[in-house]
Amino acid sequence: MIRKQTFGRPSIRTSSMRTLSSSTEIPTPSNNVDCYISNIHDPYTNLAIEEWLLRSTDPKRYILFLWRNRNCVVVGRNQNPFQECNLRFMKNNNIPLVRRRSGGGAVYHDMGNSIYTIFMPRESFSRKANAELVSKALLQLDIPASVNDRHDIVVDNHKVSGSAYKIISARAYHHGTMLVDANTANLKGCLSKKYMNKSGMQSKGVESVPSPVTNLREYSYTVDHQQFCESVLKEFEKEYNDGVNVRPMIIDETNIQELPEQVENTRQELCTWEWMYGQTPEFTHAMDNEFEWGHVNVFLRSRHGVITESEVTTDSVSAHEVTVVSALSIALKGCRYSERAAQDAIDKISMEIPGLINEENKAIADGIIAWMENKLG
Repeated sequence: MIRKQTFGRPSIRTSSMRTLSSSTEIPTPSNNVDCYISNIHDPYTNLAIEEWLLRSTDPKRYILFLWRNRNCVVVGRNQNPFQECNLRFMKNNNIPLVRRRSGGGAVYHDMGNSIYTIFMPRESFSRKANAELVSKALLQLDIPASVNDRHDIVVDNHKVSGSAYKIISARAYHHGTMLVDANTANLKGCLSKKYMNKSGMQSKGVESVPSPVTNLREYSYTVDHQQFCESVLKEFEKEYNDGVNVRPMIIDETNIQELPEQVENTRQELCTWEWMYGQTPEFTHAMDNEFEWGHVNVFLRSRHGVITESEVTTDSVSAHEVTVVSALSIALKGCRYSERAAQDAIDKISMEIPGLINEENKAIADGIIAWMENKLG
């Protein structure tokens, strides 16, 4: 059974988040609200728990889910990660890509970034009300927060929390990040458009809206994940439980196996290429480059992460260049869109037509591969 625990009020700081794995069983004093706190830091697991809470709990209940993840970038359900993320920076810094089930924009997660999810009946759902609830929690920590027109939570016109939502038949949730003490260098490296080379890309996906950001730590030397969670829970109790304390149910490594099998099944699905990249909306990418031997133009169309249309042309009239370019134009179709697409296409050519790529034209193929790797990465 998942453990239930209290924060030890009224001396709220006398109970540490690190001690919440106590085995003491305490009944929750409410019939209408719950709070879950995850001490698991795997993003795929936490998103799977979130999905389980959405679909398998009583739709009439109000639930607060508090969690945080190790380093990752989470894109919205309908986003194009090739356009939204600096995938090369992420690869070089061991920051994985994650796709969630809700809409909204791309966000960076790390242990300095707290996450909240508020579940409620569909008819009671209000993004504004939920954002204001979290904003009030920050005011209780003496942080001058407010909610802007986009329902982002801001401090001095700098975003500290972006949010998204999901609505199903009888249920809804509103979830958001909170920049407590996140690594902003990594955040900018992963998501800042100025670090990406995405010119010529046109996507049907939802684009993120860039905003200047800041950490809560800039306004408080003591604020941390525990304080944020305690304050949000307090406001949640005021709003939905008449101020009566709710004793959180803790999810950690000792009881994760007690969750329903569907949590692990969802986690496994979220880890697959088919979900992370295969859900990418259709997009096109046009690019060109001047080589010593001539000019090359490339047009690619990708759907569900796979190149469905490719056209590679050159103004060169030399047989070697034309052979490689023409073969690539055909072979790129059906390859996964990635930094390896050109290499995969050349490998396909070598298997299907042995000898077409040879010592005389290999340097041409290698040059195009290196250039496309940089453009598609």
